[in-house]
Amino acid sequence: MKRIIACMTVLLVAGVAGAKVDLTTIPTRDTVQLTIYNSADLTLVRESRALTLAEGANALQFSWANTLIDPTSLEMLPKAHAAEIDIAELVFPPRVKNLGLWNVEARSAARSPSRFRI
Repeated sequence: MKRIIACMTVLLVAGVAGAKVDLTTIPTRDTVQLTIYNSADLTLVRESRALTLAEGANALQFSWANTLIDPTSLEMLPKAHAAEIDIAELVFPPRVKNLGLWNVEARSAARSPSRFRI
């Protein structure tokens, strides 16, 4: 059985205005759940973190190294203030490996627990 260890660096970029960029490291994980499927050589990772979002556009960068992650399996779900938070899209910058960028719109500034699924 292969063991897959997800190594994540997640950064929150809030308040992008002109040339000014505020970069904040998001807090540590609140919870982690692993589901291992031996027959398919597959591991499902669920993780919760509390994100602090600024009103307006927010960019959340998710990167990984030395793991085999299917980029189409990435998902982020707000667990609170869901009506005020729009996970607009997940994009993969061209010519950059192992990196996804979520564009998140918040109708007001909020601290929202969010669940990530890989």
